[in-house]
Amino acid sequence: MIDALHACDLELTVGLARYDDSYQSLIAQQLLREPVERVRHLAPPWAAEGFDPIGILSELAGQARFVVIGNVAGAFHGWPIMLGGRTLNVVPADASVRRVELAARRLGGEPAEGGSDGSRRWALPGGAELHTTLLPPGTRGYRDLARDAQSMQIAPGVSVRVASLIDLIRIAESSRDGDARTFVPALWATLEMRQREPQDAPGART
Repeated sequence: MIDALHACDLELTVGLARYDDSYQSLIAQQLLREPVERVRHLAPPWAAEGFDPIGILSELAGQARFVVIGNVAGAFHGWPIMLGGRTLNVVPADASVRRVELAARRLGGEPAEGGSDGSRRWALPGGAELHTTLLPPGTRGYRDLARDAQSMQIAPGVSVRVASLIDLIRIAESSRDGDARTFVPALWATLEMRQREPQDAPGART
């Protein structure tokens, strides 16, 4: 098993965290909503100030192949944490990088300084940002994430692929960003709640 993990450039880590059930009631409320409403419920202050993740994703959808990661992905799945920033993170397929950039320009975006990992940032009107990353921490990129990504409908006939909760946990745990790692308990709590979710609940089969 260890050899197989190493062959995938992964490693097995074990850790302990204090049990916290404070998220459960909030997650339960989120899971009563449709996926797109989960995102909107957690972003109302920012939506009024120029951050509309659903609108940005609607522009990208159908133009490029990508997987949504980060806080917006967590919100799609039903986690309870308010979107405290104005950033949408996506992992494009190699062949779709240019298409994502063109979509960002159509949204009025301007290139901003990228990261040392080859990530790109686009400053959008209203203070929002679109971040593209080819290799999120702990993953092998688009194909790796697309394998278990879930399709979430954001408008009639329009869907986007959202990284699975397990992959979001993998990214957060591998991140060098301390803020990202603080989201791990909420992601685990959401995964546990989703596993107990009735199959006919909103988003249960998305």
